[in-house]
Amino acid sequence: MACAWAVAGCGAGQRGEEAGAAAEAFVAALAEGDGAAACGLLSPEAVEQVVSQEGKDCEAAVLALGLPAEASGTAEVWGDRAQVKTGSDVLFLAELEDGWKVVAAGCAPQGERPYECEVEG
Repeated sequence: MACAWAVAGCGAGQRGEEAGAAAEAFVAALAEGDGAAACGLLSPEAVEQVVSQEGKDCEAAVLALGLPAEASGTAEVWGDRAQVKTGSDVLFLAELEDGWKVVAAGCAPQGERPYECEVEG
């Protein structure tokens, strides 16, 4: 799978802090082995993709993926989308009605091509 978001524009401030906090909560949930909390921070489409990919409920599936659980860095925000880089991962988030949710995780750059992500929804 490839995350085809163009990396253009930049943002910080309150929205960047909120996106960064959601990313930090997601990686903290992974580090603590709290699949329920991690799933609560995924977009509905990402939950559906994880369940379908792993053939398990979301709580078990998201932990089975072995996603990196390192502290997140600064969020870059473009409208209702954000990117947060960690030590070895890139997370993409979207601002939904109920706050910032992770829409892609376990993402690795592919040079000039779009990111390839373990979770994408």
